[in-house]
Amino acid sequence: MKKIIPILLFAIAIFASCSKDIECDNAQLCIKNISSDTILYCWGCNYYEDTLLPYGKACTDVGPISIKRNSESTSTVFFDSDHGSYAIEVRDCYVEKEID
Repeated sequence: MKKIIPILLFAIAIFASCSKDIECDNAQLCIKNISSDTILYCWGCNYYEDTLLPYGKACTDVGPISIKRNSESTSTVFFDSDHGSYAIEVRDCYVEKEID
């Protein structure tokens, strides 16, 4: 038991030091169409106003993202399409999600 505690504390210290802070002035979310179909879509609305061609990519600016050890400020973006609706939490400066 005495040997397990120092090993456990060492493992926790290593894990804590590996987590990095994320700070972005304007994060970006991209949706990649991995199907051979054209996707009708919009960002957070009910009327599909744009098209995403097969194997194409659509991106939007998300705004500031901040993730630190004691606090975090993320953003959830809504992507609506004729292939499904998604609520995507953006937790990095650049996020790419594939849909088909």
